[in-house]
Parts: sequence; structure tokens; C-alpha cells
Amino acid sequence: MTAAPSLATLAPDSLTVRRGTRSFARRAAGFGPSPWAEVGPWFDRHPDPIFFGNGAPAPELVPVARLREATTRAWADAPGALGYGDVAGYPPLRGLIGARMAARGMVADPETLVVTNGSQQGIDLIARLFLDPGDTVIVEGPSYLGALQVFDAYEAAYLVVPMDDQGLDVATLRTMLADHARRGARPPKLLYTIPTFQNPTGGSMSRERRETLLELARLHGIVIVEDDPYGELRYDTGAPEPALRALDPEVIYLGTFSKTIAPGLRVGWMALPEDLVEPVTTAKEVADINNERMTSRVVFHTARGFLDGHLDRARTAYRARRDALLVALDEHLPSGSKWTRPGGGFFVWVTLPPGLRVDRVIVPAADAGVVFLPGAWFYPDKRDPFTLRLSFSALPPDRIGEGIRRLGGAISRTIDAAV
Repeated sequence: MTAAPSLATLAPDSLTVRRGTRSFARRAAGFGPSPWAEVGPWFDRHPDPIFFGNGAPAPELVPVARLREATTRAWADAPGALGYGDVAGYPPLRGLIGARMAARGMVADPETLVVTNGSQQGIDLIARLFLDPGDTVIVEGPSYLGALQVFDAYEAAYLVVPMDDQGLDVATLRTMLADHARRGARPPKLLYTIPTFQNPTGGSMSRERRETLLELARLHGIVIVEDDPYGELRYDTGAPEPALRALDPEVIYLGTFSKTIAPGLRVGWMALPEDLVEPVTTAKEVADINNERMTSRVVFHTARGFLDGHLDRARTAYRARRDALLVALDEHLPSGSKWTRPGGGFFVWVTLPPGLRVDRVIVPAADAGVVFLPGAWFYPDKRDPFTLRLSFSALPPDRIGEGIRRLGGAISRTIDAAV
């Protein structure tokens, strides 16, 4: 299977982009083929593929019975809930979200919360309001693929800041900002970060770095967008690091029920500085008029009085899966391989032995029955050919062990074939 050519390759210097006889807006260059189309053929190479790319809750941990009960309660609001309304979101749901955020030390007046069609819409609304073509966004290297797709669509430029075991390297960012200013480039407008159990690395930013990052952003007038899908999915003991929003209410905070209940519901939220509530709400009204009102009620009735207990059960299951993956990596990956050891979230980031590129391993691994996502996909410029992301959330421990056994074998055979 050959993917269609990216629009970006067809007319890179034009004010319009052409495909065949059609003329598109220049921003359409950001809407190339989905990377997920590339994954499909890898599944076809083995009768029993094990997929480490699904960054979603385990199907058996989606609370279907509770959702069914909540749906019945939600429909009790019909027909009043079937008209237009709730542009900023169902008020009781905003109140529940605000209480949950406050319990984690964040300023979260429900009047500053906007319920969105997943946190992905929140990223899009912020980009829509802040970014002109050519504006610079600061991102972690690597970063969440879905955010990069949004920023590409708005023709952003990037400063990609490296990470280490304490998260985004703030000292390097300071140097990069100084170099950026010396070149006379437009100052960056946004910094997008997942500081807690990051996608794709699983890493978390230390408190000291969080505080230093906030100081640096204030100094340079940069708006911080904190994406926090995994903050409640902590598996290790010890006090959690505070959210950036808990340290500074000027941070734009994105949350979601996609990882704690189910992604198909598409219910997330934004916690905003007061001056952004009106423009964000208006931008959202332009985008979709209002939220999916019945689903918001389903989420409210599902979460109220239930979500904390559900998360306790989910954390126990995901901890076992995380541990199974780390044990299997220790047992099966060849010498020279490295990987992160996350304290929560859904992901482990693997670096192959020195000099071994992931593109040499993808097909042998697929032939052995294991599929993963290349690390290069998580950079705007695809700069890192030596890493890959493994998600453990949707696989039971026995499948994790078997999948890593297959992966380790494929890597070792690739190394042996090159000798």
C-alpha cells in the first residue's frame, strides 16, 4: 500500500496548493495523509499481530455498565437537552470538573472552564486564536503527534526542546530563546507541554523545572498550554508533582475523560485565564455551535460518585501492565537498548542499540507479529530515526510479554543480518 503524496510536497512555495485540478488553501499543506494509514499494512504481515500503538484505555476497563446506566439518566433531561445550548458545556459537568481540579490544587472556577470535543479540540481552538502563519510554537522533542498535526495545519514554525529524565530541558530552552531573539525571529507565542507522564516518552517534569519554566515563560511573554491526559494515572508511591496550572493560574490547562472513561465519548475541557474565556467560547461556537449535550450528561452521570473508585481499579491494572512491559524489555531487548521507566501514563519510549534505525526493524517486527509507532513521528521534522513508542494500556500482561519477545527477536535478527 502506497500512501497518497502529501499536499505539502506539491506546491511548497505557492500561495495555494494544488492536487490534480483542485486548488486548496496554503494551510491545506498541513493535511497530508494520516500516519495511521501507514500502520495498516504492517498488520497484514502476520496472522496474529500484537499492537503496541494503541494509546487508549483497555476495552475491559471501560465502564460499560455504568455508562449504560448514566445514559438512561441523561435521557431523562430530554427533550430540553436536545436543542441548542451549553456552549461552554453542561454546567453540572463543569462543576464536577472544577471540584476535581481543585482537589489537585488548581484554580478552577467553573466559569473559566470550557467543555470541548476532547482535549484535541482545545489544542485546535488555542492554535486558531493565537497562531498566524509562521508563528513559533515551542514543543518538547518528542511531542504528542496530534498536537503537531494541529500546529502544522496553522502553518506554525517550531522550537523543539530536548527532554531528559526530568522532562523538558529548561536550560536548553533558555539558550534557544536567546538564539531565536538574536536572529531577529518573531518571539514564540505558545509553549505546548505534557509535563506529567508525557506522550510519547512517559516522562515527567521535576517541580524545580516546572517552576523555572513558568518563570521563563513569564519573562518572554509566552503562553503555556499544559496538556494533562494522564495526571490521574499515577502508579508509583510518593507525592505527585503539581500541575503547572496549580503553580500559575495563567496557564491554559487541557483535560480529558478519554483516558479515564473512554475516548469515543470525545469529552474534554479547557481551564482558562479569565481574559480568554470569552474568545475561546466564541471560537468554539463558531467551530461547532455547542457541545454534544447528551454525551456531556452521560459523562457527568458516569463520573459523579464513581470515577475515583474506577480510577483506583484502573491504576492497579495499568501498573501491572507497565511492570510486565518493563520486565519483558529487561529480558528480551538486546544489549545497547534503552528505555524509560514511567511512573504513570500509558507509554514507554525505547531507544534502539547505537546505529540501528527503526525503519530497518519495522518490517521484520511486523513479520514477527508486533507493531509499534516509530519515534520519528513525534517530531515536527522527523529528526529521530532510532526510537519507538510502546503503549501498554490496551494489552494484557501475557500479550505484552509475548509481543516484546517477538520484538526483541526481530531487533536481534536485524543486528545479526548487518554483521
